[in-house]
Amino acid sequence: MSVKALMIFAHPGENSFHHAIMQRAAAACERRGIAVTLRNLYQLNFQPVFRAQDMQRIEAKQVSPDVAEEQQLVRECDLLVMSFPVWWWGPPAILKGWFDRVLTNGFAFRYTEKGPVGLLRGKQAALFTTTRESQQEMKADGYDWLITQQVAKGVLSFVGFDPVIHKNFAEVPYLSAAERERMLQEVEDTIASMRRPLRV
Repeated sequence: MSVKALMIFAHPGENSFHHAIMQRAAAACERRGIAVTLRNLYQLNFQPVFRAQDMQRIEAKQVSPDVAEEQQLVRECDLLVMSFPVWWWGPPAILKGWFDRVLTNGFAFRYTEKGPVGLLRGKQAALFTTTRESQQEMKADGYDWLITQQVAKGVLSFVGFDPVIHKNFAEVPYLSAAERERMLQEVEDTIASMRRPLRV
């Protein structure tokens, strides 16, 4: 059975540093023999709003076709790779909506008498984010831990991914080509560091 990576991309630009991140991550996966599925949420025009009918479907143990497609890809993947800019100290709305609509109760987690249990165990995740601010500025304001806490731990670890590796690349608009290349090499190294085997 082949090993599969699901890449969730959430940047509206057509030629961003995040495109380079995902291209490098995809190449690193392919060198390891990992099949890659890319989901560009903006190109897909993914509908991010969790509506009343979404709640009703979950209660009826049903999902809409667009959510079912995403859930099947998550179910099949061994490695989840996400790339997105940090806006207002959180993910873009389209990605937050993907979390809300796709990682639902009964699919990604369930509640027990002892508390919540993640249902997506046996999978790994790598999370690549960018900020305009420097690491020093973020640390001084207490923001350096937010994405790790909110997304890496609060979402992905919560639903069972382990490990979840988060890399934030700071001051991206102001970096030299050499500095950006160093960051892209870190993307490759992160994918290469994921524990083996992912699945056999």
